[in-house]
Amino acid sequence: MQKQNSQQVVVPPKIYELFNEKARYRLCYGGRGSGKTRSFAMMSAVKGMQLAEAGVHGTILCVREFMNSLAESSFQEIKTVIETTPYLDDYYECGDRYIKTKNGRVTYSFAGLRRNLDSIKSKSRILIAWADEAEQISDVAWMKLIPSIREENEFFGSSEIWVTWNPENKWSATHQRFRENPPRGAKICQMNYRDNPFFPKVLNQERLSDKENRPELYDHIWEGDFLTFSEGSYYGVEMRKMREEERIKEVRYNPAVGVITSWDLGIGDSTSITFAQFIATEVHIIDYYEASGVGLDHYVKVLQDKGYVYDKHILPHDVRVKELGTGMSRLETLANLGIRDVEIAPMLSIDDGIQAVRSMLTRTWMDKEKTDKLIDCLVNYSRDYDDTNKVFRLRPRHDWASHGADSMRYLAIGYRPNTSDWSEPIRRNLAGVV
Repeated sequence: MQKQNSQQVVVPPKIYELFNEKARYRLCYGGRGSGKTRSFAMMSAVKGMQLAEAGVHGTILCVREFMNSLAESSFQEIKTVIETTPYLDDYYECGDRYIKTKNGRVTYSFAGLRRNLDSIKSKSRILIAWADEAEQISDVAWMKLIPSIREENEFFGSSEIWVTWNPENKWSATHQRFRENPPRGAKICQMNYRDNPFFPKVLNQERLSDKENRPELYDHIWEGDFLTFSEGSYYGVEMRKMREEERIKEVRYNPAVGVITSWDLGIGDSTSITFAQFIATEVHIIDYYEASGVGLDHYVKVLQDKGYVYDKHILPHDVRVKELGTGMSRLETLANLGIRDVEIAPMLSIDDGIQAVRSMLTRTWMDKEKTDKLIDCLVNYSRDYDDTNKVFRLRPRHDWASHGADSMRYLAIGYRPNTSDWSEPIRRNLAGVV
């Protein structure tokens, strides 16, 4: 409990330390029950009041990757904090769809990055941008959002970027950007339930229940560790079986067998390429590559630098669509860059593609080192979750795991070497190997 402008600011000690001096970035990650979201909601209201009192005009922008309504935003958390704190309740006006200081100087805005990123770029006077549940935010979104937060003022210096998240995977753009390579001017802390002096007893009962009944998820949920098994995972059973049967190991490239590449071509997003060899009835996944923000020529050079001998390149069906800027399709662009031995994956439903991957995984070997990220993609490729109704939706969740999983799906549905039945041996002769 600390004093701020002669008023009490009730936050955990770690949060107070995070906010006790000026910083461009304030970053907080960890497990459930830590009080991250409520504390940042409190600090946003306090900061908004300070700025308004100093005569500063602007917006506190609260974003998530996905937000279809205010119910999926931090709106209610902030409103509750304000209405239950007398001096904040006196200072703010809260409606059903808005929050602002009564003097009109500081206003809250809420947006989902997936659908509103370009409109956010055009906003002016963003004083604070708070990204909550930030694990799912893509690298493309970060690259566009951060330069948009550029307001400066004599009183508060530069605008700030706040990020809160529960870690899921070491490959997420948020983890890579803020923990692996933290920016200058960043203050960062980890918070778990034990760091929250206000951790409720009823929530502790849930924690103990998870420790007893869901030990495989306990460290992720409560200790802020990475997710090693994803609920709703499409390929969880198959991937566990691969580990049990020791089919995730060193898988060497066989130069006598042509390599098949399978591409998931991102538009303003990551592009991924899976490298496979089909040997007898086995599928050997020998390599994987993923990047974003670069042109097709970059990926062609990657293929060249790998030094593999290629047989076919499997491309998604929308590769034929012409781009407005060039008037050419990506298929034509790739052909001009030397990628000509292609097969176009058929337009099957995602469910049919998932079933094809499941069948293929029963006879797949994956290189433990070179396909490390692809393995994590397959483990974490999951159904989207409906927080309101507490059920899994039928569609897959679009996140960092989607790109690798999609490249595997195109491989499974797009390449059938002389047989459509995975139980039959592959009869195609590649460079003398049957």
